[in-house]
Order: sequence, then C-alpha cells, then structure tokens
Amino acid sequence: MGSARANGRPRIVLVEPMTTSLTPIDWQGRIAKSTAPPYTEQKCEPDTEQKCEPERKPLMILIATDEAGYGPKLGPLVVSASAWKLAVGEASPGDLLEAFAAVAKPVTVSGGRIVVNDSKAVFQPRSVTKQSGGYGKLECVTLGGARWCGLATERLDLVDDLAADDRDSIGASPWLAGLLEQTIDTGSASPLVTAWQSGPAQLAGMKTRVITAAAFNRSCRGGANKSDLLSQTTLELVKSLLDELAIAPDEQVAVFCDRHGGRRYYAGPLQTVFDGTLIRVSAESKDESRYAVPYRDGEFTIRFTVKGDSFTPVAFSSMVAKYLREKAMESFNAYFACLAPQPLRPTAGYPVDADRFLQDVDTIVREQNIDLATLVRSR
Repeated sequence: MGSARANGRPRIVLVEPMTTSLTPIDWQGRIAKSTAPPYTEQKCEPDTEQKCEPERKPLMILIATDEAGYGPKLGPLVVSASAWKLAVGEASPGDLLEAFAAVAKPVTVSGGRIVVNDSKAVFQPRSVTKQSGGYGKLECVTLGGARWCGLATERLDLVDDLAADDRDSIGASPWLAGLLEQTIDTGSASPLVTAWQSGPAQLAGMKTRVITAAAFNRSCRGGANKSDLLSQTTLELVKSLLDELAIAPDEQVAVFCDRHGGRRYYAGPLQTVFDGTLIRVSAESKDESRYAVPYRDGEFTIRFTVKGDSFTPVAFSSMVAKYLREKAMESFNAYFACLAPQPLRPTAGYPVDADRFLQDVDTIVREQNIDLATLVRSR
C-alpha cells in the first residue's frame, strides 16, 4: 500500500483490490471478467488512514428512447425515454450488452415469464385476454421500472407520473380522458426490481410523451411531417432528462434511439432542440446515424440505429411506450363502445381497420359533434 505523508492536504493512495458489486471496465474500455480493477483509488484526510474512503467511479449516463403508434391513423403517438446510470466508464455498444444482462434476463413474476424485449415481439393482438387486456407483460415491465427508479413506489398514475406534460391535451380528448383516472399498484412488479438491480445498470428516470391526434395534426399543419414530429418529440424528451440529471464533469453521456422510420439525417432536428449548437456528424449510414452534440461544458453522443430496439434499454422504452399506447386505445374503444347502440368491434387504429371503425362510429361522431381533426391523424 502506498504510504501517506503529513502535508496538510488530502492525499490519494493505492490500496489493495476491493470487491465491488459493480461490474468494472478493463483498461481498454471493455467490461472486465474479474470483480475488481488492478487497484482502487481512495482519498484520505491528512494523517488519518482510518478515514480513507473509496473515490467515486465515474458513471456513464445512458438514455434510451423508442416510440409506439407511429403508423396508426387513430390513437396517439407515444414516445418514451429511460435514463440509466452505469458505473462502467467508457464502453462500446457491444460491451454494454453485458452491463444490461440482469435487465435482459427473463424473470418469473406470478407464474409468468417476463422479459425485456422489443414491444412488437412481446405484444401480439392475438394474445389479448379478458384478464390482462393482452398487455400484462408490458404493464409489469412499466410498473417495475416506475418502482425501481422511485417514480412510483406504491401506485403509478399513468398520466401524472409518466406523461404529465400532456395532461391537458389528453383531457381535451374525451376518448382518452379515461387515462387520467388510472392508477395502478406497483407491488406486483417487485420481483422484477429485485432481479434487475443486481446488475451494474441502474434505472434513474422515465419520461413519456402522448401526442394526441389534435396535437399531431397541429404540428403537421405547421409544415412538419410525422418524421419531424417524432424526431423533435424524442429529442425534447432526451433534453428534458439531461436537464434533470445531475451529471458530473467526468461522466460520459450516450443516447441510443431506434431509427425514426426511414430517416437517415438528424443533424437538423438536433440543432433545433439543442439551441442551435454545432452538431458533429460521426456517421450517417444505412444502418446507423451517429452524432456528437455539445451540451453544457462537454458533449454527448447520440445514435439512431436500425433495429435499435434489440438493445435492452431501448427495448425497455419500447415496452413502456407500447403499454401507454395500448392503455390509450383501451380508453379510446371504451368511449365509443359506451355510445354505440350495438356491440362495436374495437380497433388498434391502423389504417385499414381505422377506416372500418370510422364507418362504424360515423353516427356517433356526428351526434357528438366530434371534429375529425381531433380524432383522425392526417398522415
């Protein structure tokens, strides 16, 4: 062990390797197989070896985003973002797979197998049941995340906890107002939290936007297309999370997004959302677009990747977005079913079936004086 000299100032000494619950990184930036690096730095008070405390390892702040409802004609576009903290220093995307192994591993909850995966692989319309509504796994993951990051330790308020920025617009759409009344007990998801928090990746926050048809159409009338709207909404979520997190100067920040439709170029939306700052383009290929964005006194990297939802934290955000989208469509269908004079077949909102549904509810739309611009997305 290095000796300490009495010089009136805090000293850094080298101590024997320590066992840690956090997965370390080897000196080439890869996740190490051992449980400790060659040595651990500690800071000591002058002349007091007993007061030595391990110096905090730099964290990686990782934000992951995805959407649900980009293609449908009815119902909202939902975009979710999750923020994670990892004591892993610098690591490549491949290395990060191991850091999220505990989150990716299947967990048994109430006799069912829950796994974080792309929401399209988890949720299938044919799986709808009276008991779960078909979204039981999506709900369990969402509740687990909210409980884990402290967003809702007992009951999750779907709108106020996850999508507070859109409360007014949701309330202005009678067919979505049912969301405002929904609070759900998070206790059933406790086994997920226990399993997930055993790894180095820790969930720090969740945010969601619910873009109603009215808000969607206003944006399009202003000259934006739906790809612009998706990119802007996603990046505003990223900025909101970054602004809320206490990021230390030595912490690197990385943002991972699923590609927005067929869009390849994102420098424009990034510059718009991040105050006109100069964006550095690292890659704009058919598989991935990657950028460096100045932020505060440093910069962060952001990438938009084809099949980006195969990466666990992006898949997590995908499941949260899909869950809120399904809850919104549940409210949507219930509203019209209550007004229908006969049983009404529900819709998932996709174009062909949306046209069928609109024909079925035409009388209701006219009787309730519903402006189609608030109900049907224009593109």
